[in-house]
Amino acid sequence: MIVLYVGHESGYDQFHTNAGRIYWIQTKIKLTADSLFMPYLNYAAGPAAGKTDPTIESFLRLRKDPENVIIQNKEQPSLKFSESKFLFADSNFFRFFSFPLLQGSKTQVLQQPMSVVISQNAARKYFGSMNVIGKLIRYNNLYDFVVTGIAENPPSNSSIDFDFVASLSSMLSMKEEDPLALSEKNEFTTYFLLRPGSNIHHVENTLFQIAKQQDNSAGPTSRYIGIPLSEVHLSTGIDTANLKYLKVFPYVAALVLLLALINYISLSTARSALRAKELGVRKVLGAGRKMLAIQLFIESALYTAFAFVLAYLLCLYAEPFFFHFLQISIDHSFLYDGRVLISFAALFVITVLLAFFYPSILLSAFKPITMFRAKPVKRGGITARKAFTVFQFGIAIAFIICGIVMQKQLRFFRHMDTGINRENVVMIPFSKAMGRYIPAFKNDLRSIPGIKDLSIALHPLYKGYDMMGITPPGASQMILMPTLNVDQHFISLMKLKWKIPPADPFYFKDRNNIVINESAIEKLNLHENPMHEKVDQFRIAGVLKDFNWSSPEYKIAGLFISVMGSEDSASLWTGKGGCLYTKLSAGAHIPAVLDQLKAEYNKYDPASPFEYYFMDDTFDALYKAESRLANILTAFTSLSILIACLGLLGLVTFIAVQKTKEIGVRKVLGASILSIWNLLSKEYLVLIAVAFLLAAPVAWLLMNRWLQNFAYRTSLDWWVFLVTILSIITIALITVSYQAIKAAIANPIKSLRSE
Repeated sequence: MIVLYVGHESGYDQFHTNAGRIYWIQTKIKLTADSLFMPYLNYAAGPAAGKTDPTIESFLRLRKDPENVIIQNKEQPSLKFSESKFLFADSNFFRFFSFPLLQGSKTQVLQQPMSVVISQNAARKYFGSMNVIGKLIRYNNLYDFVVTGIAENPPSNSSIDFDFVASLSSMLSMKEEDPLALSEKNEFTTYFLLRPGSNIHHVENTLFQIAKQQDNSAGPTSRYIGIPLSEVHLSTGIDTANLKYLKVFPYVAALVLLLALINYISLSTARSALRAKELGVRKVLGAGRKMLAIQLFIESALYTAFAFVLAYLLCLYAEPFFFHFLQISIDHSFLYDGRVLISFAALFVITVLLAFFYPSILLSAFKPITMFRAKPVKRGGITARKAFTVFQFGIAIAFIICGIVMQKQLRFFRHMDTGINRENVVMIPFSKAMGRYIPAFKNDLRSIPGIKDLSIALHPLYKGYDMMGITPPGASQMILMPTLNVDQHFISLMKLKWKIPPADPFYFKDRNNIVINESAIEKLNLHENPMHEKVDQFRIAGVLKDFNWSSPEYKIAGLFISVMGSEDSASLWTGKGGCLYTKLSAGAHIPAVLDQLKAEYNKYDPASPFEYYFMDDTFDALYKAESRLANILTAFTSLSILIACLGLLGLVTFIAVQKTKEIGVRKVLGASILSIWNLLSKEYLVLIAVAFLLAAPVAWLLMNRWLQNFAYRTSLDWWVFLVTILSIITIALITVSYQAIKAAIANPIKSLRSE
């Protein structure tokens, strides 16, 4: 499963025929003190570069609406949904990329304005069939697009995901778009297909020269960076939760596989005494070392082949559960991808070789005369098995320590004081069409039982914010300040605490007044009491105590909070949309309140689907990567403990069989069950103690380094290590004791019968 996941993530966009020659352009804007990376160019940049740079074979522009759009079946208006995968693209989209078309011509589908290609999923969703060519869909209740083609659903490892691809020329026919201003809007994701052997640095310089000639805000202060399409997913971190620990997973999986191999090797060498006479007879009859090695190799290969077939079947069965557990999505068909199958084959060969190598060398090297002795195995084999046991439990101990620390850090995140009261806060995004009805909408909501308070902001908290270029007092360089645009009720609803409250309760009446947090004082190099100081055109009207407005991984950064009055906010909501914050009462029946919220929302904006987010859930999503890693580690910890215990049980069982007569003699001479148990158990408890002494410092170093990635973190307490050693000893004792007690209570007469 890990091979499947890693192969899927590292194979992003590799299915495109020209993936090696396609580059995605990012703009690096230097704002004196700070730099801002933007994944966009303006409308005119692509055509201008294509005309002037001979290294460019073709270009493609994409534009995606920053907000979800409303799509409905023109003939069946009830089939209406909010869509996030609607793209505008140049007419060469399906020639530039290798997305297969099921219906329609690649050269024709996007040639005309108001034409659109839809995916298989969209065709079934809106029309219930694939016979949709020529049918109409309505865009945001304003424009009709004609369906000119059907595309296969994009693979799950595609950085370009779509359900709708409309012709870019359609934008010139839409009244919201000013054709004259399009060339100045930096909103277009732009790709370049280079001629074979060309260098992207030449294109980067071409774009810089074009920007200088245009003499706009992105002129000499901008630089352009071309990223190969095959590296876009990994280098840009489109989903950082999936990518953050991608490199960790193969090592964890390799360790677990190594544990299983060690078990196999350990048990194979332990059973050498049972096979010694067989191999001795074969050698006496003329079998050479090479022949015996081949025999052992075939045996290992058969065992491994059976294990791989079983693993592949389990993979097919457990795939949905595994990827749901990881909160990721992978096409089921990827299991049959050529690269995945080659990876499986390579893993099979490596596993066979590792499983075969040591046992075959050990057993085939014995001399025939030694193989007929009672104990032909050399001391080195015993030493190796002890080393294997230490290694197995060392890995398990390290996993347990790391797992406890990660869960401890996640618990710390969940219960840390963020300075915000997130409990029972529902965030409801709304479109600019809804913005004009917000006052009436809020009035209606206040009559719903269970709603305690209301507020509005431009973005859902933890999902977005604005950036403002600011020149601090006495500085010559501009910096970027994160900014929240909120109404006058936001601070009280969130229960934010004032460090220095405004002197005037109506401070928000002046649009030049600004509220900052404590960290902004240091960021802007202001006085300890910055009240009424000016920053550019803004005046400091109040200072809030620091609160976590972004990921808890990072130190709280300086923040501007623009608190607007009703008149200013009304124009903002109608122009851009926003987010309604609803504080529910502690005893509110949440499903009933949500139903009423939806009914009131649909009364004012029936064209837009009702969406909501609980602030607690949104905050938890900020450390999704850490939660995912903890889940992975928990799963592999359980697996490693199981493997180690199975190996320990196998060895104890084998040793008990070898010592059957010794145990019988001891019992006849009066040995107690406890002494027999001690005979079979104490050696392994010592080995586990050694494993702990070796693994604990390594785990401490790893977790200490991992915790340094967080500005706010838990501590590495001593009890973590105590719980770990007690847990692993308890598990080992349970594993060993079953077989030890079974051997201790066996009838000694049966074991001595052959003497």
